[in-house]
Amino acid sequence: MKILHAVLSEGFYGSERYCAELAVAQARGGHDVEVLIQNAWSDCARGMRKAVAEANSVGAGTMRLSSLPSWAPAFLQRLFAWGALRRFRPDVVHTHLNPAGRRVGRKAQKLGIPHITTLHISYAAREAGDCDGIVCIADWQRATLENFSGEVATVHNWLPEAVADAILDTTKEQVTGLRDEWQTDHETYVFGSVGRLVPEKNMVRLVGLFSLVFPRGDEKVRLVIVGDGPQRAEIERLAAGDTRIFIAGAQATVAPWYLAFDAFVSSAQFEPFGLAILEAMAAGCPLVLTRTQGPSEFVTDKRVLWSEIGDDVALAGNLIEAAASGWHRLKYDLKQFSRERAAVEIETLYRHVISRRKADAERVSG
Repeated sequence: MKILHAVLSEGFYGSERYCAELAVAQARGGHDVEVLIQNAWSDCARGMRKAVAEANSVGAGTMRLSSLPSWAPAFLQRLFAWGALRRFRPDVVHTHLNPAGRRVGRKAQKLGIPHITTLHISYAAREAGDCDGIVCIADWQRATLENFSGEVATVHNWLPEAVADAILDTTKEQVTGLRDEWQTDHETYVFGSVGRLVPEKNMVRLVGLFSLVFPRGDEKVRLVIVGDGPQRAEIERLAAGDTRIFIAGAQATVAPWYLAFDAFVSSAQFEPFGLAILEAMAAGCPLVLTRTQGPSEFVTDKRVLWSEIGDDVALAGNLIEAAASGWHRLKYDLKQFSRERAAVEIETLYRHVISRRKADAERVSG
């Protein structure tokens, strides 16, 4: 099968990594895969090039990268997308995020090529209502698809292969080095959180709660936040002067950090899936979570400490309970979170959409 993925982003975050990982799995599965981006010199392009090298190093199929000019306005990008579609002639187009859906997916449909999109956040009928198929990453999204008439599949995210390998390859010295930076000993309990520093992740409130629950002078706890984003300056101001709180910024490899945490905390107010939580589970972190959309579905372990969104009292109590528990490493069942499983389920959706489009075309012509 010839598959064109399109993601018109500058950065390389969760949605872009998802696209890259899926394209690699599909190429390894024997498909001819192309990924269309919009700037050959962006962070997204750099991440995708690594994915292309990974896919083609094994390769039952092939993976390649092409780009639209970033200088071109949206209407011109649609013309370039038209050219890319006519050149590659894919069997299916799979878009990620709204700009790709508008500029590439709709052009594909005009050429008679089925268009599938993944809901990385939430459904908007204006953006995705005319797609041939939708991949939901959680069932809560599926419940929002009012009047959508195309094919739908819920396909949970997977544990990234690179993260799983990095966790296995992390050395004791790397973990010890991080904990030494945080000035910890074996009695110090380290809470860690990983994610974009944006309002939905609620890191500002997490810092405030940590300071409230564990007043300065309690040196047996630490809070480490890995990530970057528009709220970083505000978070750093809140943490200023508290040597127990570390704002680490974005990291190229997060695996050693998960292994250096004693517990993983998500204080998010909105979480479509929660890939960082899945990665923390792979590292064996005990979990302190708010009951957001995606995690409520896929995190089923009874040992998780949950609090409702906005219930600061319960979240504070769970922080205290985790620190007192002495939990450091737990074992989770992650068999269902394989990339190959997801690729097969998504391919099944492709085939349903292609068959339906063919049947519709025959009905019209007949």
